[in-house]
Amino acid sequence: MPKNIIVAGGAGYIGSHFCKLAEAKGYTPITVDRLTSPSSRVEEWRKQAVQWGPLEVADIGDEAAIEAIAQTYKPVAVVCFAALIEVAESVAKPDMYWDNNFNKAVRFFKTLERNGVKHAVFSSTAAVYGNPVEPRPLVEDDMLAPINPYGMTKLATEIALQGTRKNASDTFMAEMKQRSANMDFPKLNSVIFRYFNAAGADDCCTIGEMHEPETHLIANAVLAAQNARDFAKDKKFTLNGTDYPTPDGTCVRDYVHVDDLALAHIQGLEYLLAGGKNEAFNLGTGKGYSVREVINGVKKATGKDFKVNEGPRRAGDPAFLVANADKAERVLGWKPVKNLDAIIQSAATFHGKHG
Repeated sequence: MPKNIIVAGGAGYIGSHFCKLAEAKGYTPITVDRLTSPSSRVEEWRKQAVQWGPLEVADIGDEAAIEAIAQTYKPVAVVCFAALIEVAESVAKPDMYWDNNFNKAVRFFKTLERNGVKHAVFSSTAAVYGNPVEPRPLVEDDMLAPINPYGMTKLATEIALQGTRKNASDTFMAEMKQRSANMDFPKLNSVIFRYFNAAGADDCCTIGEMHEPETHLIANAVLAAQNARDFAKDKKFTLNGTDYPTPDGTCVRDYVHVDDLALAHIQGLEYLLAGGKNEAFNLGTGKGYSVREVINGVKKATGKDFKVNEGPRRAGDPAFLVANADKAERVLGWKPVKNLDAIIQSAATFHGKHG
């Protein structure tokens, strides 16, 4: 049986790690990616990250291009990582996020459905939970009340794939109803993964997190410690928000290694191909770390100190997001292997080589 799979965003950070593992598991990942980036360096890096299958340069919203790709490769499934992901940017440019992350995603899945694809694995986010009332690990049935357009567009796509979420807030549902009037949603079997904070890098240092500008905490702290890239040009490392209702005043997050995320996608794909039904899963370790704890962990791992400037909160950031991932273990057999120390060390090694 052919095992071609379409991987939207396969040249990106998590997508490239998935493609590497998918090829090792006997699949042929066909990367569909725009390859665009504000930085020519990152654009070139993304091209080089496509090493484990064909590359088709296309926008997921281009129905003609996606149809041609589907007809050429006859994929058995699609795995979608493609999205704009910056929370603060989504607050500043909500219409851009709704168009890219929701409208285009729906067209993409509908086009593949018309061309015989029946199974989809979709990358969602912990941002769908918004700002939880209680500081405890979240389960999939907790209230879904995203507080930024990034989270809203991801939850809207979840609903487009799997139907109304009974635990979605009225405020969100009103926004989605307005944004999706007269839209026809796809009818695919799907697994949805709500990532908490993806971090770390491939152990071989062939791929890893490469954004310019970099906004993710661990990568940014490592770059600051190594005085790399923009930090060598007097960029300041800023801690965004010190007045959250957490033990040390900084945001608490659940960090999960990118290789663990890649494995979850393989297990989700195999679950669907074996006849599994629509499900949504949290992907995290169940352990939360504050921003200050992560910064101290980076200083310890690199053996280097760096100045931390304290700034105001970043728009759209909740105080506490930690996963309860028991459902993923129970249904898929997935369990994260790498802890925060391993995540930080892999990021430090990667950026030390490529930073």
